[in-house]
Amino acid sequence: MIINKPYLFIEINDENFIFLVVKYNENLEFEILFSTVIKAEGIKNGKIVDVEMSSKILKKNLDIIENKIKFIFKNVIVINSQENFECINVSGFKKLNGSQVSNEDILYIINNLKKAILENSNQKTLIHLFNSNFILDKTILRNLPIGLFGEFYNHHLTFFLLPKKDIKNLKLVLNSCHLEIERIILKPFVQGLYEIKKNKNSNNLFLINL
Repeated sequence: MIINKPYLFIEINDENFIFLVVKYNENLEFEILFSTVIKAEGIKNGKIVDVEMSSKILKKNLDIIENKIKFIFKNVIVINSQENFECINVSGFKKLNGSQVSNEDILYIINNLKKAILENSNQKTLIHLFNSNFILDKTILRNLPIGLFGEFYNHHLTFFLLPKKDIKNLKLVLNSCHLEIERIILKPFVQGLYEIKKNKNSNNLFLINL
């Protein structure tokens, strides 16, 4: 992350396009430089369904923002509100036979699981990958057990994926505005972080959509 550089966030949902421009200081605290909410068109269930209509609205308002803050954006962080994402929980393991857990052991497990998920979900694109649990000799740990000795290590991962066709449409719209996607963040993830920040003393927290 570059200090004092403007970063562009766009949330896309059925009702609105939400633009947010921020910059970060040395402590990674952010300052809002600009924000606006524009009525969305060409969106259904959080997905682009009319590329031309969505592109026109986004480009018009991006021009306004860039002229106002005197900065040309090349990248964008997208807050995605689709509900048809896929969440997959998997685990891998490594027999240690009394040896130390190394960084290479963990990377080996992660890369193998990632390869297996992508090979079996070839119509999906990986959006988020989280380390869920670290278990060494049946003991759940809070952090990666690099350097610890044990007999058997189990590593849990959570994958979040979106349909490739939806990502292609999203890229098509943003490329028409001369923007490359820097990162896609799922809206439930953002909501979860917000709730965790509000409820710092809670050990368990769930978001349930009915």
